[in-house]
Amino acid sequence: MEAVDIELPPMDNETARSTNSCSGYHEKVLKTLLLLAVFIICALIAVVVYQDLAPCQPKAATSKNNPLPQRFYDENYMRYLAYFPPGSRSNPSYLTKREVLWQADACGTQLNREPSDPLFFTSNQNIPLEPAVTGFMGQFGTYRFLSMFEMMAMFIGEEKHGMWRFQENGFIRVYRDKSSNVGIFPVERKRAIESGLYYVDAEKYTKDDTLLGILKNHYMNVNPALDFDYAFGDDTSIIINTNGRRVEVLNWIDLPIYHEKFTRKYRNHAPIDTPAYFCQVSSDNFPHAKVAWQLITAQEKANKVGPLGIRAGLDIKENFHKIIRFNQFPGATAWANIGQGNPETDERPKTLEEMRERPQTVNYTPIDQNKVDIEIYLAERGYSNSSVTYLQFIVVMKDTTDPEAYTYLRPDGYYYDVLVKFDETAKDINRHPVSSFSISIRDEDERKRVYSTVAFAMSNLNRPQFNLEGGACPAKGGDLNGYPWGNPGSGFETNYEEVIPVCDAILIDIRFWTNLGDPLDDPAVKIGNSGIGYNSTKIAEYVTQPNFYGRFTDPYNVKNNIQNPDELDFTTDHKMQGPKNHTDENVTFRIDFGKIGTLNKVNFPENIDIAPVSCVAESENKNDYCGP
Repeated sequence: MEAVDIELPPMDNETARSTNSCSGYHEKVLKTLLLLAVFIICALIAVVVYQDLAPCQPKAATSKNNPLPQRFYDENYMRYLAYFPPGSRSNPSYLTKREVLWQADACGTQLNREPSDPLFFTSNQNIPLEPAVTGFMGQFGTYRFLSMFEMMAMFIGEEKHGMWRFQENGFIRVYRDKSSNVGIFPVERKRAIESGLYYVDAEKYTKDDTLLGILKNHYMNVNPALDFDYAFGDDTSIIINTNGRRVEVLNWIDLPIYHEKFTRKYRNHAPIDTPAYFCQVSSDNFPHAKVAWQLITAQEKANKVGPLGIRAGLDIKENFHKIIRFNQFPGATAWANIGQGNPETDERPKTLEEMRERPQTVNYTPIDQNKVDIEIYLAERGYSNSSVTYLQFIVVMKDTTDPEAYTYLRPDGYYYDVLVKFDETAKDINRHPVSSFSISIRDEDERKRVYSTVAFAMSNLNRPQFNLEGGACPAKGGDLNGYPWGNPGSGFETNYEEVIPVCDAILIDIRFWTNLGDPLDDPAVKIGNSGIGYNSTKIAEYVTQPNFYGRFTDPYNVKNNIQNPDELDFTTDHKMQGPKNHTDENVTFRIDFGKIGTLNKVNFPENIDIAPVSCVAESENKNDYCGP
């Protein structure tokens, strides 16, 4: 920076003589002070700019005496977020009620309560405020939004979202704790499985307490607290056992859902004979929707699975850790590719030569949902035993014109053997994989054949262009691990290989909602006497400022002597009160509701984790979502 010359006012001769010897010194001091001032100004500007660019920063500091977070408007999300400065929270890793009730006492909302009021988080009716939380997820540059307001959860995304088919095989894969020096030997696999089925048939299966104890204590499903570095690796490892010997043990083992390890809780489970359609809709650990998902799935009505979902095995919690069932918004549609009428081109090309010769002809047409029952879910599930999980969108369907058309059971293995032991009618379930199928189409009398596409997804026209691998349908069921190289499947490790994915044969519009509160048609929910302090009696007392309400003054009504039959006179002098001449004495009236009012049950778990995960933890990006 160049020095700036300062022009000083003229001095008389005496002053000039007395200062001549130090004038150079004064000039240097002034220049130094000027440079210092410029530096301070630049530093302040830099601080302001940083505060604006840094992720999740408030517009102003929060007072140390203020127990509430600073609310600030985030232009990226067009709403207010709650932010706690470092050190202002008792536990910075977990969500507070204030952060999901950030709307409380916002300007212009007339809450008019002090933060110290025990009822601060309630309405003027003393109705507890309900969480307002939202998040988003994305893949391939396409975004989906997960929110909950007033106990109404919504999942909104793109229209015509493609899915792959999969079918659970009735097993749960459990993994050995890496830190353990105990395990099942490969030659003991069969005996370990059968040791947990002794209660089914004591003559056929022999109980082995040692092996059963090892399974119960050293093998488990996904556990983020444990380190399984062989999630996608070999199925055995060499360990040093308790005797100091090197031994080979199983890293994982597939157990039927009836195994004693799972405490017989699936003893009466319906046959898992129905396929489902799914698509992974989030990145790993869904960093931008983490809080929303935790709070939504903490509600009492979460993690409930319908009859079709049960037949698809979606209620097996070891495989689907958390799950929400949704309804379609009016107008949202499910679609099937029924082709354009030429079977030769409607079928997907299966060789390189065929791909070069012709395009596949597709035609997505609305499914007749008056004939096809559909259950819709959003579930959390990882791949193999990795502690990293994803949100999976799942649809289960049944065409009521032929309810068993899509069912299948592999007539082999421990799951099938135990199932038919418990339920002999399971022997009548279809034993042949359903590769091609038909479905009821809107405005069509007959069901139409549905065709798989050759593409990985309709929305992925050029995966390599965006540094993504693959681009074609995997064409078989089972573990997706390694796609597109080797011989990958299209789903999870507990899926049938022979139930093929029929990639993007079925699409659906992601427009969904579900009510996590009490039924909307419940006559007692949130009526006038539902609030805290009012909900112990059928009669509620109301307070009003007195006036004469409802007197007609329109000239037409006055001329024709038309009086209001619904006049309310709460005055002693039967006159209308003005803002300056009214009495300060309030009056009360009572309303008998005939029933005790009720409230939605809202869960605020204390352990909702808000620590950044995945890409949000790895980088600071102003555009990353930073609040609940």
